[in-house]
Amino acid sequence: MLLANSLKDPASKAYSQVFAPYHGWAIRKAVSAGMYALPTRQQLMIKLNEDEDSPRTQMQNYVASSDIVIAYIDKLFISRDLGINW
Repeated sequence: MLLANSLKDPASKAYSQVFAPYHGWAIRKAVSAGMYALPTRQQLMIKLNEDEDSPRTQMQNYVASSDIVIAYIDKLFISRDLGINW
């Protein structure tokens, strides 16, 4: 499965959903301009010395091991009465 070559669209979407609501106009414009400097997926893979399959394997390992971390953080927040509904 070949993924899209451009990183601009997914990075822009992630930024607009997570950080843009908290940034002023000038920062949003600077980030938008900076998106054009992102490497292509192929360029990034070369810089990271990765092939097509290695990120998939690493992501599967990350997802499989993240359950214990999430459970630990939930318990930590609950134990300090911070809640987990945020």
